[in-house]
Amino acid sequence: MAAVVAAYYLWAPAGAILSRYAQWQASGGMLGAGLVFSLAGGALSEISLVYFQQRGRWNLSNVESLVFKFVIFYVIGCTVFQFYRLQAFWWGTGTTLSVIVPKVIVDQFGYTVLFAAPYYALLTRWHTLGYSGKRLWRELNADFITERFLPILVTNWMFWIPAISFVYAMPPQLQPPLSAFAMAIWGLLVTALGSQKSEHPVVAPEIAPDNLPEELPDAEPAE
Repeated sequence: MAAVVAAYYLWAPAGAILSRYAQWQASGGMLGAGLVFSLAGGALSEISLVYFQQRGRWNLSNVESLVFKFVIFYVIGCTVFQFYRLQAFWWGTGTTLSVIVPKVIVDQFGYTVLFAAPYYALLTRWHTLGYSGKRLWRELNADFITERFLPILVTNWMFWIPAISFVYAMPPQLQPPLSAFAMAIWGLLVTALGSQKSEHPVVAPEIAPDNLPEELPDAEPAE
């Protein structure tokens, strides 16, 4: 992403190519942004998983996961498109630090905490539980916050604070395309976090001391 930003500002041909791509994506509006995000975060991330970790062997689970991620990242793409427009209205469209820093703060400590992280935590866990609303509801307790929400939130900050800084360093029309570029990697990270097993496995009940014999019987000598 840093290379893309540098190329845009320092190499005229790259700037021209990126501007043409931005115009093409902008012509699709919010729905076009949703499609690009779903292809990057949903389709491309699952394809990468299959071909780099499963040696290109597709199964029904991969197809189902691809469709699921395609849908959830489509919604995110539409949301991000509108959110970036709102950020531009609040803080302007410049690329100075006085514009970038407030956008990053609102993005990561407002939008992410209140919407994006809960959205990913709930939906990826719902997917892992076989789309069972009842099982998900039973998990909505303090452990869900520490084991599901916080890992996604902290990982989001580690990944997206530097990434979104590059995004906001670009002109508004190039922000959604650059964000979609990073979404391909984020699609792998967030689904892996959502499918992790609980840190509190079910423990077998202990045998009460009162139920134990006071002494073990002596073994009878063999004849």
